[in-house]
Amino acid sequence: MTAASNDTPRPTPIVDLDRIEETYAELKKLEVILDPNPIEYGPKRFSNRIAQVRAMLNRVEQIFLQTSEDLHYFKRLINARRDLYELEKRELMVNDPRCRVGRSQQEREALADVQLRAMIEAIQELELAAHDLETVMFSIKSKRTDLKDVQGRMRDQMRLIEHDLGMGARWGGNAPPSSASASVKEINAMLDTVDQGFGIVDGDDEEEETEEETEEETEEETEAEDVVDDAGHDPSPHAEDPVLVFGEEDDDAEEPVADDAVVPDEESEGELPESDHAQEEADNFLDALNMSTSEEEEESSEEGDDESGIDSLIASLSDD
Repeated sequence: MTAASNDTPRPTPIVDLDRIEETYAELKKLEVILDPNPIEYGPKRFSNRIAQVRAMLNRVEQIFLQTSEDLHYFKRLINARRDLYELEKRELMVNDPRCRVGRSQQEREALADVQLRAMIEAIQELELAAHDLETVMFSIKSKRTDLKDVQGRMRDQMRLIEHDLGMGARWGGNAPPSSASASVKEINAMLDTVDQGFGIVDGDDEEEETEEETEEETEEETEAEDVVDDAGHDPSPHAEDPVLVFGEEDDDAEEPVADDAVVPDEESEGELPESDHAQEEADNFLDALNMSTSEEEEESSEEGDDESGIDSLIASLSDD
């Protein structure tokens, strides 16, 4: 019974892209974030974290053992197929007349490889699967090292808790934070510890933020001052004096039109405006014009007499 069971060949493990992606996805989920001060949440939460890390390590070990077993199987299979290929190749080079036609050793080997093409392709497929398993093994070892590091840090936390308890501290009973808030708080705490380790102060970041805010405010103010209404409206309609943009007057601004001005339309062009004045006002206007013309004639006649008198005086002086 045992001999028959040992003679049965083992099925070849499936190594494809789906298996590799599933392995990577499972490794990404195996992650534990430690509490910055586990004494606040009580011993149950801390013991649960220890059990969680231990379970993850067990799972990583299972994946590692399965991958290692499959890799060992493929390497054995590759070695066996390669030895069989070498034997078949030598036999063809010695006994096959088509291979003996070659003039050189390399030509005979090439002719033998043409006949053993199926075996070569099978060996290449096995080598590709073994290479994929070796690549996955690196990720599994890295995850195992990470979880072991977390386990060591939890031991350090346990020592600190024992020291605090010896100094008179007590376990707290605070409710554990939610996943989202806990992750944010824990990440901030980790960043603060890293910044303190490198000597980075938060004040510098605050000063840079304030400087950036002031620069943004000044840019917004300048942009608000440079805004000009495209329709030609007054940018400050409630101000007493009009505001001139860039110190130039608006040439396109419309001048106020008097109420008494008559603007002719295209239809009424050439027609005189109607007058509602009385006849008496028209006569008075004409009389005033006649009086002004008569006064001008008198002045002109007086000026002519003066000029004639001056001419006679000049003539008398010349005769003398």
